[in-house]
Amino acid sequence: MVRFFNTISALALSSLLPYMVSGECKDPALGISITQGTWSETGVNATWIPGRLDGNNINTQNPSWTIPEGTWTYPHGQSSDSGPIYRTLYTCSKLTFCNPEGVPDAEADASGRQLLDQFSEQDIWEIPTKEEFDACDFTNAALIGTTSATSCVEIEKDDLTPEGELFFYASKENCEAGQKIAAAVTDYEYNVAQCGAIAMHIPGTDRIRTCDCDFQKKPFSERYHGLCALAYQEACYNVMQPGDCCEEGTCLSKLETFDNQMGIDHELSRRETCDDNIPGMCYNMDAVATDMSGNGSTDCCSQTCSTCGSETASGATFRICTSNTPSNMTATCGRISRYAMDDVVCDFSKCAEDSHWGTGGDAVWMYMGLQSGAQSGAQSGAQSGAPSGAQSEESGAASLSTVLGFLSAGVFAALL
Repeated sequence: MVRFFNTISALALSSLLPYMVSGECKDPALGISITQGTWSETGVNATWIPGRLDGNNINTQNPSWTIPEGTWTYPHGQSSDSGPIYRTLYTCSKLTFCNPEGVPDAEADASGRQLLDQFSEQDIWEIPTKEEFDACDFTNAALIGTTSATSCVEIEKDDLTPEGELFFYASKENCEAGQKIAAAVTDYEYNVAQCGAIAMHIPGTDRIRTCDCDFQKKPFSERYHGLCALAYQEACYNVMQPGDCCEEGTCLSKLETFDNQMGIDHELSRRETCDDNIPGMCYNMDAVATDMSGNGSTDCCSQTCSTCGSETASGATFRICTSNTPSNMTATCGRISRYAMDDVVCDFSKCAEDSHWGTGGDAVWMYMGLQSGAQSGAQSGAQSGAPSGAQSEESGAASLSTVLGFLSAGVFAALL
């Protein structure tokens, strides 16, 4: 179906929203990516389920504005374990409302309400406060526009829309039936930076390992905005090192190796922030892990921040310790994947005594803040419960244990 858009611009709404003036969002006709500030679409219904992919294999936005059918709802600013739920509106985006593509005459939700179809006219009102929105009170609401079978309504949020600002939209006729949405503005540049950073993670992502920056092997069908997908894709291309490793799934990014200028610059810059008086876990020196797999090698004993990097071993990354327990010579030292729920705990009493962080040297005692007398006592206590030579036989990998991230901060502090 061909639709003609009635665009409600920021300037057209200036009488309703006097603080808004024209921002610096760019015309897509210029051929510039939406990651650089051209206008993008945000469907009022998020992305399609199942996904509808564009030419870049990225899921597209669903602008359907209708009564929820019982298995889903628009975000209403309701509370959840992670906070209030709002639809994210990026600056330089257009929140788009269209009639649904078609609803059979016999289809109704669980309460028997007939769902709106593609031939109806549907109103969009802006409600000024959350309290009025919750109550479906339209006393102070302003009519934004009306959709039809051939036209949609777009509401622009330009680059000067304040980040964090909340907006509330509803159908007056069907507000009580749930046809209303609460939205919060986020700066598009922040999203670009966050999603691009995923491609530059060490260890690298599975798409880096398989050279799938173009999403041809695995489409980007997740319910993320295309802005995030393109930001990831552009960063992915920038660091990908394709070759025979693509089919094997073993490619490393430029940031994970010390044989290219980007990798060298990254590693030298990283070292400038190191404090080698603080131990940590040197992760993935065997270069087998991805950002999510958690199966890389671990070493709490032999490396410092300065030595645990791509010059020593491609793919290696240092997870600094963030809290310690001197009484048992342990420390909390990071997590091994982006979504890990467990903290890694390094047990330095199990390191080989002559290793850098072993109890035979000074480094670990200084980090624990123990004086020589306490050091001697701790060493004796650690050795008394283990067979002779047990410490020196333990490998760096064996010096690890994990604790759940929700354990008391008095025992192990969670790394956020």
